Amino acid sequence: MGKDKKNKFKTPEGYFDNFHDRLMDRIQQEDSQAEKSMIPKSDGFAVPETYFEDLAPKVIAQLEPKEVKVVQLKSYKKIYYSIAGVAAVLLLFFGLNRNKVDTVTFDDLANSELEAYFDTNDFNLSSYEIAEVVSLDQIELSDMLDQNLGEEQILEYLDENVEDIEDLNLDYNDYD
Repeated sequence: MGKDKKNKFKTPEGYFDNFHDRLMDRIQQEDSQAEKSMIPKSDGFAVPETYFEDLAPKVIAQLEPKEVKVVQLKSYKKIYYSIAGVAAVLLLFFGLNRNKVDTVTFDDLANSELEAYFDTNDFNLSSYEIAEVVSLDQIELSDMLDQNLGEEQILEYLDENVEDIEDLNLDYNDYD
């Protein structure tokens, strides 16, 4: 900022070499000429005569407590505690319900939903592949039909659709 500016104030050469001696000489001269002295004999500060005797009681009087009007600040602790309580209850409620998982069982599915699933998804399985997966010991005719067929209905069907009943190789004695 001011590197190129030169200092305008200069002191004469050797000024500080004998400064102390010159100052002491001047003070001695002024002491000898007390009337014209530029240095004052007193510093201008004076302490009253009983200042230090009266100081202690004045300080103690100022330290004594005075009646002060007390203004109570509104306490927000009750509000904070109630908010914390509500937050804790909500946290518990949602925390416990979050861990609760509703498991869907096969019984919960409607038959129409199952049929719609199998209709929309093509598994490309032939009847032989399905027969390999499903055991014949567990399957019955009533599982595949919407209605249960009685013995009379089966015999009526066979009478209408089969010409020679002997071709079926049925033993009627086994069913009696």
